[in-house]
Amino acid sequence: MRRLSFLLLASLLALSFLPSQSAGQKKDGFPANAAAPSLKPLFPAGAKPGATVDLKLKGANLAAPIKLITSFPAKAVFPTENNNGKDAANLLVKLEIPANTPIGFHTVRIGTAKGISNARILCVDDLPEVVEVDTNRGKQTAQNIPVPCVVAGRADAEANDYFKFTAKAGQRISFEILGRRLGSAIDPQLTLFDAASMRELSGGHSNDAPGLQTDPRLTYTFKKDGEYAIEVRDVSYRGGEDFFYRLRVGDFPCATSPIPMAVKRGGTTSVSFSGPQVEGVLPVTVAVPEGTAADSLWVTPKGPNGLSGWPVCLLLSDVKEELEKEPNNTAATAQKLTVPSGVTGRLLEKGEADYFSFTAKKDQRFIIEVVTHDLYSPTEVYMEIKDTKGGKLAETNPANAPRLDFKAAADGDYHIALEHLHLWGGPAEVYHLSIAEFSPGFDISLQGDRIDGPAGIPFSLPIMVTRRDFAEAIEISIEGPKGVKGKLTVAKGQPAGNLDVIVDEEVAVGPETIRVVGTAQINGKPYKAYASVRGPLGTSLAGLPIPPRTAWREIGLGIQPRPPFTLALKLDPATIAPGKNTTATVTASRAKGFDAEIALTINGLPANVTGKAGPIPAGKSELKFEITSTDKAAPAAPSLTVTGKAKMKDKEETFTSPGAALTIKK
Repeated sequence: MRRLSFLLLASLLALSFLPSQSAGQKKDGFPANAAAPSLKPLFPAGAKPGATVDLKLKGANLAAPIKLITSFPAKAVFPTENNNGKDAANLLVKLEIPANTPIGFHTVRIGTAKGISNARILCVDDLPEVVEVDTNRGKQTAQNIPVPCVVAGRADAEANDYFKFTAKAGQRISFEILGRRLGSAIDPQLTLFDAASMRELSGGHSNDAPGLQTDPRLTYTFKKDGEYAIEVRDVSYRGGEDFFYRLRVGDFPCATSPIPMAVKRGGTTSVSFSGPQVEGVLPVTVAVPEGTAADSLWVTPKGPNGLSGWPVCLLLSDVKEELEKEPNNTAATAQKLTVPSGVTGRLLEKGEADYFSFTAKKDQRFIIEVVTHDLYSPTEVYMEIKDTKGGKLAETNPANAPRLDFKAAADGDYHIALEHLHLWGGPAEVYHLSIAEFSPGFDISLQGDRIDGPAGIPFSLPIMVTRRDFAEAIEISIEGPKGVKGKLTVAKGQPAGNLDVIVDEEVAVGPETIRVVGTAQINGKPYKAYASVRGPLGTSLAGLPIPPRTAWREIGLGIQPRPPFTLALKLDPATIAPGKNTTATVTASRAKGFDAEIALTINGLPANVTGKAGPIPAGKSELKFEITSTDKAAPAAPSLTVTGKAKMKDKEETFTSPGAALTIKK
């Protein structure tokens, strides 16, 4: 039965990594700002440390740029030649990348006075870059490339891309495509050929390499001197502007995970690597930050020849972290764990089981969890809790994440038994196990990864709260640049709220990055949780299931000029039963001399709840309208806003009100 569950799970996982057909569209719960800039995928999507590059941005509403913000320190300049900065669809940016910029995934956004763009991924890579040519669609016209290099390419529909290179007998070369991991719609595969005969090399094909979210990777040792070719294509022969990729070629390490996978905050630590090709890769010393703003960082493996492999993700922890101590493959040799703690383990052999033990008091409750995919490890783990006689007390469901909420029935020792769900083993099969006493808490999430609003006027940021046995009030605030503040108290038992964002009038118009944090006192101790934008970020990157983890807490803030009008929404009553109505009152505050009609749109209505807001007439400051629910309206607590649009001097102005909570309950 467990194996059948695995097959179903594997099928669902494979489907989850495929890009959505509407990957380029913005899908989030924030009111859409049609005037904000939007970025198409970067091409080429890479640069070397220490280089100055021409970043050619494409998208919409790019005219009159104010600032390019990057997830690493950089200097960006907008040249003025050739009317650059006046084209809404194209923008040239000269980007100076510091020499000490870490290799790996980074994010960029562009900001104007109208708002901030979606995030796009820029790769910083120390391999020399080659841009694909359009004449490489046939085997006989393969593009010559050096070794090592990284090729910036784009797949066309019903076409293959070919690249030709020279290799010596016994030469080892790795090939890796960054495609889906960049937020591309491509599902790439690569195949090696003998360039003379164009016969496929045995063992020279890769598709869906473990841990790479359907991207391919392989290492090949060539048997003879000669010319060889690489074929790159989408597995379904799809293509277009969104099907971009970066093909890395060279004798670089191929790592999947760091060892350990997690380290305690503060100090320095030595990190090794696991994966299909990490021979000769020395451990690196990592300075671990003490603060809690980041929950992970990237660590780069470097081969003996100096070439860098693609970085792996290291989790930052607040508890003791250790490595699995072999032998621990039986209950008798189980590794003793302290509570709380974390441990990094490996399943190197097929059918291998790892055992850990812990001591519990009767009725003591524990959360025992294994993390793999969210740290880019491919490992599927099956876990059991056993008593000292081997009796099974609890087990994980293969269809869900391996997490157990376990309550001890008696004082004594207990065993945790781990194995691969499909009994596989190998150098990439790595996991992180954590154990802690259960503690109440909460998580915070946002429905979008960017928000726009004016300086000097509060605006609303909807907040979602997932509670874990904690019903008390939660304080929400903002961490960000000076002059940007936010305050919200999520009331006792409530699952959501609207954070009032306040930007001082002295703060310059343009883009910034903020974080949203929630705090509370739980069992007499301070508790802190940062808001996650993992979901909307992944959606904006072609439905990428696991976007770069270091960006999960980054929220783009577009600071706009003070508008000629503002809106406030009030609901009376604020709580209704299904089938009942409420009256919405929209109040407009107008700047002196602004009397135009304001068209209104209401946002955030749940299913079976409707409302139509007419315009606020010219010269008027208030409008009332009815919001109607049917008997089928489900209990909910949505945050409603209204967006107003008006003309001022032939220019459209927009403003979205702070949220007003509507509670629907029987």
